[in-house]
Amino acid sequence: MENKTNNKASDFIKTEVLKLERNSFVFRILAIVVGYIGITLWLNAIRAAASLWFVWVLIVIQFALYFSIFISSYQRSKVCGLNKNLGIILFTALAVLGRVNDWELLIIPLLVVIMLIFSTRNKIVSDKGKSLLSENSN
Repeated sequence: MENKTNNKASDFIKTEVLKLERNSFVFRILAIVVGYIGITLWLNAIRAAASLWFVWVLIVIQFALYFSIFISSYQRSKVCGLNKNLGIILFTALAVLGRVNDWELLIIPLLVVIMLIFSTRNKIVSDKGKSLLSENSN
């Protein structure tokens, strides 16, 4: 009887850890995308009138946010079980292709939606999340 109760408790904790990790990823990826969109729109609006040094600062911030989208997605895909080498190749290719013409308008939304779906369907706890689980729940 005690083992059954322990099993239910460990399943509940695992479910809550998975929700915590998923919600953390959703907040992180959406914050990065909103920041990227905001900087991009602001940069497009002031590019002609602003001083050159300020435009370059915004461009550096924009690139950092752009690559953060792919880095965050890559890290989450490793938790979801994607092969490390395949993930590096895939997300590097997507990041490079996104800079071609206006492909970022297609690649970024599709990547975010697909990663949110994979994140929702994920049943694997990350290494950081495993520290929250008790030793009996393995």
